[in-house]
Order: sequence, then structure tokens, then C-alpha cells
Amino acid sequence: MDLPFRIEKRNSFRVIGYSIQTTNQKGEGRKAIPLHWTHIKEDGLEKQLIETANQEFHGLFGINIYNTDPKDSRKFEYLVAVPSNSDIYDGLSEYTVPARTWAVFPCTQETIGKTEAQAITKWLPKSKYRPLNKGYITGRMKSGAPDIECYGKDGQVEVWIAVKEK
Repeated sequence: MDLPFRIEKRNSFRVIGYSIQTTNQKGEGRKAIPLHWTHIKEDGLEKQLIETANQEFHGLFGINIYNTDPKDSRKFEYLVAVPSNSDIYDGLSEYTVPARTWAVFPCTQETIGKTEAQAITKWLPKSKYRPLNKGYITGRMKSGAPDIECYGKDGQVEVWIAVKEK
């Protein structure tokens, strides 16, 4: 599998943004996440959020934070966020992305789902890395890190998957 990628080690960093709770059960997350993005854009929250970004990456993150409910591993939080050390205000949540090694896959908004699926099912098994998260096929996650989408300038998109050498 010859997906373009890079391996990147990052220190932990704080993000702030708008979160929703959803689940992998019956594909609910696949419906709820696009609606969440639509709400953020239609209500002008995207611009407001970008203005609070004051750290290295300038753009928006989509962050899947797994295992938020100890009784149901299918439930997770999805956060549309920016890196920032600003104070949070009404409606915002904060999260610290842990220091990890990431396999980073460039793609487009149109190919993000396909890129993530190919990275997980085809690239990772043949690479010298293993994912820190398990359960992608069943939706019952065992997580060592969030999964991250980065939406940068000029339509640049990246999928970040936390990995460790085998």
C-alpha cells in the first residue's frame, strides 16, 4: 500500500472547540459529525473559533476522543477544535491531545474517509507500525489516543493516526 505519509512525533498540545457526544452504534456518528460541522459553519462559529487559535497549526481539527463512556466502548466525543491556550468561553470544551507518534496521511475532504480506511486496513498491517487504537471494524474502540483530521489552508487535509513501532 503506497499511500503518501509521514511519521511525526508531537508533544502534547491543548485544543479548544465545540464537542458532541455520539456513538458508532448503527452509524450514528457518521450522521452526527457532518451535522455538527454544518451547525458550526452556519452559526458562524468556525470563524470565531479560528480567531482563538494561537498556536502552531492554523486551521481546524476534527478529533475523535474514544472511550468516553466506561460502559459502552462505542460511544465517543467528537471535537471541532483549534490549538489554543486561550480561555474557554460559553459552549467551548478543552482537550489536551497527548504526546504521540502519528502516521500522517495527506488527502482531500472528498477522500478523507477512504484515506483513513486504507491507512487502517491496508497500510498499517504491512508497515512497521501498529495503531494505538483497536476496534475500527466493530466500532468497539480500545483507545490509546484520539484519531485526528486536520483541515488546513487551501483545502489541505490530513488524517493523523497514533502509532507505535512493532
